[in-house]
Amino acid sequence: MSECVIFDMDGVLADTGPIHFASWKKLAKKIGVEFTKEFFEKSFGQKSVPITRKLVGKNTEESKIKEWADLKEKYYREMVKDKIKPLPGVISLIKDLKKNNFKLAVGSSGPPENVDLLLNSLKIKKYFDFIITGDDVQKGKPDPEVFKKIKNYFQLISERCVVIEDAPVGIEAAKSAGMKTIALTTTHKKDELKNADLILEDLSKINFKDIKKIIKA
Repeated sequence: MSECVIFDMDGVLADTGPIHFASWKKLAKKIGVEFTKEFFEKSFGQKSVPITRKLVGKNTEESKIKEWADLKEKYYREMVKDKIKPLPGVISLIKDLKKNNFKLAVGSSGPPENVDLLLNSLKIKKYFDFIITGDDVQKGKPDPEVFKKIKNYFQLISERCVVIEDAPVGIEAAKSAGMKTIALTTTHKKDELKNADLILEDLSKINFKDIKKIIKA
């Protein structure tokens, strides 16, 4: 039976967190609200619309929330262009998994424009068999919808899937889908990711054999 590795995007494929933070700060300044590092860390990994809703409160109409969320992502793409670099070990692990017949997917909460920009900038889009963005799901992480859709696409059982994440909401979503998890300490501290099956600083010291061991454990 096939095995699948699902990669989150921000904080897993590339360290885009600082640029996301800067683009949120720019939006917050424009609309006159406070945006703190603490709020950013708690919300990182979620879709931009619910983050914007939490940022401005319940009394703002939905169309305005969507407009501001889209503006934040526009700021992000302007800031991140030509600055995207892969995190350590990412490219070699993707190639190693592909060579050894793993199914590969991206499960991101980001909009499709962000996902395409990053995958094309890193020149790795061709390695992925299936890509899910924030526009492809009704419920964002920590809901497991994104991971269930990927599992169903490949017609795999959850136990044959490993999710690589950097945020607690992503780990929670993967666990809710019944999948094994690897957490990277790119954006969160180790104790915040303690529910993962394996916690790493980066992907440079892991290969397809280690992934197989996690699946069999």
